Amino acid sequence: MRKVLAIASKDLLRSIRSLYFVGISLLAPLLLSFLFSAAFGGGKESTAISNMEIALVNQDAPAQGNPNLGETVLEVLRSDGLKDLITVHAVGNEEEALQGINDQDYSAALIIPPDFSQVVTGSGKTTQLRIVYDPAESISPHVLENIVAAIADGFSSSKMMVDLAVEELQRRGGQADEQFYTQVVERITAQSENRAYATSSLLTVLNPQGQKGETENEIQQIISTIMASMMIFFTFYTGAATSESLLQEEEKGTLARKFVSPTPVRDILAGKFLGVLITLTVQICVLLVVSHLVFHIEWGEPGKLVLAVVALIVSAAGFGLLLMSLLRDTRQTGIIFGGVMTITGMLGGLFTGSIQNMPGFMEVLKKLTPQGWAQDLWQLLLNGASYREMLFPLAVLLGMAVIFFFIADFRFQRRFARK
Repeated sequence: MRKVLAIASKDLLRSIRSLYFVGISLLAPLLLSFLFSAAFGGGKESTAISNMEIALVNQDAPAQGNPNLGETVLEVLRSDGLKDLITVHAVGNEEEALQGINDQDYSAALIIPPDFSQVVTGSGKTTQLRIVYDPAESISPHVLENIVAAIADGFSSSKMMVDLAVEELQRRGGQADEQFYTQVVERITAQSENRAYATSSLLTVLNPQGQKGETENEIQQIISTIMASMMIFFTFYTGAATSESLLQEEEKGTLARKFVSPTPVRDILAGKFLGVLITLTVQICVLLVVSHLVFHIEWGEPGKLVLAVVALIVSAAGFGLLLMSLLRDTRQTGIIFGGVMTITGMLGGLFTGSIQNMPGFMEVLKKLTPQGWAQDLWQLLLNGASYREMLFPLAVLLGMAVIFFFIADFRFQRRFARK
């Protein structure tokens, strides 16, 4: 056992001292995740959405004596529930709003049409609230759209009630007492208030742990998925690269010298295999800690995280050893690193993990690769899945690892027994 640990520790030290290991295994996944994070507005102390500057052009021109519902929209947008999310500036006309967007003073603008109040309080007509935004903005337009949609729903409900009230009035032959008007007004007012106050709840998102969060949690989830995918890809890459030491030592003759020593071949292979496992453990632990500190990723419960880490380590190590056992020498490793690892990573969904509704055939191909099962397992972890939900992909991944190790050990045993 001491000899096995000595071989494993030697391989670990060689990997850690290698600039290749530091660059490919540690820096590359963090750098790629940082680039994606920056693209989604991250890379700061947090991924929170900063307060958005919104222009509002109220062109509403109600009939004399009627309320200006455009002003009501402005009041809702300036309510306490939205003050930390948006700041609304009332501007005189559409041209001024567009100029402000071009000058990047505003992220978006809401245009209220002249017939807004008339349509809401009338019958049978429709109108449109328009949102104009900077094409460079990826988040603000969608946030404003959700808010305006909630407000519009409230007015639509009020309009529906007005129409029903008119029908009821006509059914009664045009006769209506004070109690009837009071009931209609109370119903419309209550509905509008409920819709207005519901604006905040409609924007509330539940994170994987079931806690309330803001819209920026969606961005955080995307970044977490990307980081997990990059970590899986480069862990499998490192598993193959570290396993290559078997071929390198075979070509240099150092492995042959070990075989003529009293140490059994099985112990030498066990030491090499253990070295791969320990190297991957160091890599994943570093990536988990750094990604938590830099990207604020919450990886889930410790127990579930340990299971996911173990499954990833043994499957990546087994896959790498299997691939190396199929090669004659290091001259063939370019096919593995440039082709096999990239193709299996693509089929495993590591580059499309944040894309929803992928074609059915892609899901089938994904299940044929260990990377695909690893991606499913880590996505379940990020989504706060239960142990029972994680059990199947965990079992499949561990089963694949056992098969990979068995085949690799069998091939290397036969290969080195002839030397």
